[in-house]
Amino acid sequence: MDRQSAKLAGKKVLVTAYDLEQSEHRGIAVYTKALIHCLRRAGAHVWLLTEFHEPLNRSGLKTLATTNREIIRNAKVLNALAHGLNQQPATLLQRKFAFARLAKRLGKGLSLIIELLRRPRRYRQHNLRKFRLDELFDSPYPRMERLSYLKDLEGIVCAPNIFLATQLAANLRRQHPVRIDLRDFDVLLTSCPLNITPDRVPSFVQTVHDLIPLEFVAHNEDPLMFSHRLQACLPARRLFVSQSTATKFDRHIKQAKQESTSELRQAVIVQPPSLRFPTWLTADPERVSDMKPVSYLLRNDGPSNSMFDEHPPMDEPIRKRSKGLRPFRYFLFNSSVEARKNLLFLAQAYAESDLSSLGIQLCVTGKLKGDDYSKAVKNIVKNEPGILLTGYVDESTKLDLYLNALCLVSPSLVEGFGIPVLDGACLGMPTIASDCESHLEIQAIQDFKDSVITLDTLKSRSWAAAMQALAGLNSDLWKTPAEERKRRIGRYERLRNEFYNQLQADLEAILD
Repeated sequence: MDRQSAKLAGKKVLVTAYDLEQSEHRGIAVYTKALIHCLRRAGAHVWLLTEFHEPLNRSGLKTLATTNREIIRNAKVLNALAHGLNQQPATLLQRKFAFARLAKRLGKGLSLIIELLRRPRRYRQHNLRKFRLDELFDSPYPRMERLSYLKDLEGIVCAPNIFLATQLAANLRRQHPVRIDLRDFDVLLTSCPLNITPDRVPSFVQTVHDLIPLEFVAHNEDPLMFSHRLQACLPARRLFVSQSTATKFDRHIKQAKQESTSELRQAVIVQPPSLRFPTWLTADPERVSDMKPVSYLLRNDGPSNSMFDEHPPMDEPIRKRSKGLRPFRYFLFNSSVEARKNLLFLAQAYAESDLSSLGIQLCVTGKLKGDDYSKAVKNIVKNEPGILLTGYVDESTKLDLYLNALCLVSPSLVEGFGIPVLDGACLGMPTIASDCESHLEIQAIQDFKDSVITLDTLKSRSWAAAMQALAGLNSDLWKTPAEERKRRIGRYERLRNEFYNQLQADLEAILD
């Protein structure tokens, strides 16, 4: 149950929306949503800071009545949050004419040049636009799955291109954080390190997830930019998502600056897991309901819907591209596709396990990119029909994939925390994870060592053997699917509530 509190009653907290603006909502976006929810439960008035804005510069729109302009502006901002930074829908002209698409690209380039010339950047009160969500009457956007967090917000603050400005400032030789006047708020809380300094706000808290761009060369973020983002955390109170991250920060950022920040509060928190089950499933904690798979990825090739769970699993070799998955006959990899996630290593281990000869597949979620690493993944998949690439999946599909997976696999070379492993552990699902420090921290929580196996990533054969062993030990799960799903859901909800209560207590302590 929600742990309602009034410890932050009356506090007006502004949370950054940087990761909620991305096209994929993954680890940090999940964390941002958890922050918003826990702050509201603690009694705070929570607002969201976004760089999305709508100037309404077209001549015709300028002549509209003020109330008419406001509803259009608000809808444009919410629509941008609903679609993400990289998936803004094209206009009619851009869809039909090449010159319009070219003009859009040129406009982005011009905007970038203007931002570069505006150093140092400062946002004053007149640069910000605010609107309350309770003033929206029957808006369609709060009903969209991606914007479910709006119910915990009081309003939105629009600061045009603020996150772009912080990135540009962080990429300059000298450290000059972007300044923003937040006199109307009590707290600025960032969901990730930002090169920003708030003015006229009593409390400033930055979240540090990892130091990966500094310690892993293949990461796509510039190390100078990320270093400046981390240095901007020094004057702030800090939240670390793992002890591993806190240790690295103290060694490489805090001591490097040779500044004493001991008087500043900081805490290592454990963020809640990411899955959200429908309330009708968990309304009675003593009697959790089953949730049969409905996703197109979990195909129903049994004789009838009622026989779906009882239909025997495929145990013949997978010789051609499978059209879907069978419950409890696949391993799940739920992460973005990038070098540090070590998917190529996992694909090799899966091939060496020969599990495809038993009809057991490897399901890979995550959107492939146009880089060399994603191309290498595609080449392996061409020769290994047991690997299914789903692309980025919505929350409903992710629930089905977790509830019906035989095992979760996460061979990451380094993690700030590791939400997929936490999700698997909370479900009590067999999980094979790399032995990076953050995964070891998760394994040490609660009774997670009973379901989480950590292995080094030096030999793919070790992973192949572990996958074979877990497939054998859990080979009968498909026979009692409803019981297994209900067990996972009941356990998950209990632990999820505990994690949310702890995060709320940690936020109350650092903001009090």
